[in-house]
Amino acid sequence: MEYPEHEKFSHEGVTQALLKGLEMAVEGDETDSKYGWYNGLWFAVKDLGVQEAARALGPGRSTVAAHLDHVRLTLIYVRHALAGEEYKADWGSSWKIASPSEAQWEEIKTGFRQEYDALRQFIQSKPFWREPGLTAAIHNIGHTAYHAGAVRQILKGT
Repeated sequence: MEYPEHEKFSHEGVTQALLKGLEMAVEGDETDSKYGWYNGLWFAVKDLGVQEAARALGPGRSTVAAHLDHVRLTLIYVRHALAGEEYKADWGSSWKIASPSEAQWEEIKTGFRQEYDALRQFIQSKPFWREPGLTAAIHNIGHTAYHAGAVRQILKGT
């Protein structure tokens, strides 16, 4: 799809800010001075075993694995949206994950990491931004950060 030149804008600082925000929401590690106070979603889940991945705040509530898989789908969706492509996600499937197997948990983590890396590469390669894409990228960062906090609360049991 072609857009008029006045609807396109390019600024390396915008791209770098988006990449940094996404990195903090995913990789943030409060023990690393690079990130300061922020713990990201990957930081929260990367070393978890399958029993921890199956934790929820109560019966019928979302598990850690469900949150991570939901964000994985969202990363795919956003990358396609930024490319101007349609992607139909089965949003309900993630929320059904209650007791993942070891293999399923590893697949969710691997898939999440692959989709995060793919989105970062896509953002880095974008030659310009338009308002809808920039808005989607910013919302994705907030959405990912929300789920990072939700996972941390589940793991704390509160």
